[in-house]
Amino acid sequence: MKRWIERGVFLLAAAAMVIAAAAIPTRRVQEDTLPEVYVYRGYAAATDAPWSEKSLDFAVKRFSHLLEAYFPGSEHVYMSVIPDKAAFMETPEGYTPAGAQETADYLAQRLPVEIIDIAPLLALEDYYRTDPHWRQERLSAVAQTISEAMDAPVPDTTEETLRTLAGEFHGSYWGKTAEPLTADVLSYITSPLLEGCTVYDYETDSTGGVYDFTAAEKSPYDLFLGGPKALLRIENPAADNDRMLVVVRDSFGSSLIPLLAGGYRTVYVVDIRYMATDALARVTEFPEGADVLLLYSVAVLQNSITLK
Repeated sequence: MKRWIERGVFLLAAAAMVIAAAAIPTRRVQEDTLPEVYVYRGYAAATDAPWSEKSLDFAVKRFSHLLEAYFPGSEHVYMSVIPDKAAFMETPEGYTPAGAQETADYLAQRLPVEIIDIAPLLALEDYYRTDPHWRQERLSAVAQTISEAMDAPVPDTTEETLRTLAGEFHGSYWGKTAEPLTADVLSYITSPLLEGCTVYDYETDSTGGVYDFTAAEKSPYDLFLGGPKALLRIENPAADNDRMLVVVRDSFGSSLIPLLAGGYRTVYVVDIRYMATDALARVTEFPEGADVLLLYSVAVLQNSITLK
C-alpha cells in the first residue's frame, strides 16, 4: 500500500512539474547561435558550453534551495564538476568552452560545498568519440578520488570484470559531422558487489539492477541506471556500514554512481532536471546525516535552465 501511495504522489508531482514547465518559456543561455558539432582527432564535440555567469547564478539558486530544503546545516556536502570533452580538444575559432576549474571555483564561492577536483584525472581518451559522455571503464581513479574525499572508500576492486555490450555504440553526435566518425563500443564494469545491488525506481515502482539491459537496447548509454530517471534508490546489501549518500546529478552520474555504491549501504540518486526540487518532499524523505554529492558536467552547469 505504501508503495502505491508513493507512486501516486510521484505521478501527481511529475504532472505538476510538466504543467509548470509549460508555463516557462524555453530559452538557451546562448541564444545567438545553435551549437556546432566539430571533430578533433576522431572525437566529436559541440560548442554548447561557453562561460555564462547568468547560467551559473541560476544553478546556485537551484542548489541553494535544494540544500536549504533538505540538508540544512549539513557539513558533508561535496561537489565535483565534470570537464566538457571540448576542454581536451582544439575548438572552432571564436569558441572557448568553460573550464571545469573556473566553474567549480565560481560555485564554491557561492555554495556551502567542498570541491572534489577530478579534472586532472581525465583526458580526451576517457570520453566516447561519438558522444559527450565519459567511459565508465576509465573512471576508476575518479571514483576512488571522490570516495576517499568523502571518507567512504570503495571495497577491493580485484573481483571487478569488464564486459562489453554487443554491437556498436553510436552516440548523440553520430551522423552530425561532415567528417566520418569511428563507432564506439560500450563497456561496463561488474562485480559480485554490483550484481548484488538493487535499484528502486520511484516513478515506475519497480526494482532492478544497476545495469538496465532492456533500456540499453534502445539507447546503449541508458544501460547505466536505466537512463534519465528523476529519483532512484540503490541498496547495497554487502555494505559493511549503514552510511547513506544522496547524489544530485546529470547523465554523467549514471555511469559513475555504481562505482561509488560500494562505500554506502544506500545511495539516493536525484536528477532535478526531471523532478522539481519542491516535489521531492512529496515522494521521499532523505536520511538525516547523509553525505551529499553534487555531480554535474560543465555543459549542464553552463545551461542550467534545465534545473527545476
